[in-house]
Amino acid sequence: RVKETSGWQQVFSSPRLDWEIERVALNAKVLGGALGDHDKMVAVASYHEIILWALQADGNGSEIGVFHLGVPVEALFFVGNQLIATSHTGKIGVWNAVTKHWQIQDVVPINSYDAAGTFLLLGCNNGSIYYVDVQKFPLRMKDNDLLVTELYRDPTEDAVTALSVYLT
Repeated sequence: RVKETSGWQQVFSSPRLDWEIERVALNAKVLGGALGDHDKMVAVASYHEIILWALQADGNGSEIGVFHLGVPVEALFFVGNQLIATSHTGKIGVWNAVTKHWQIQDVVPINSYDAAGTFLLLGCNNGSIYYVDVQKFPLRMKDNDLLVTELYRDPTEDAVTALSVYLT
């Protein structure tokens, strides 16, 4: 954390890891989340493994869990208090802070992504843009898969290589 009077201060130090950290995601404040009003979360990833910690105001941290995507993690970020991991191979992993459940979903290979509010948008190589409302964490009744909805499909099936979303 940074304070105007004293500059940068260490808030949390993870245990020593046996692998190199390739991705880091920080959620600065989870208001009204399942972990309490003042918790912060940090996640690190290397190859296909992700570790998530909850950080309390007193500087202590507790490991929430170790998750596996099964393929290399290309992006690691938070949408609200949900942790998202994506891979260009077509897998997404979502950790839901309310249910404390890790869900992996196969989708079309991913070229780009963006988050808008509670929506995760995925630009894919088949010309489609898919979205997931990660706040509601919708699961299909028939197979308990994450509900990934097609928002748009390019008629020529050109890959969606970049996404930038702004909600008013």
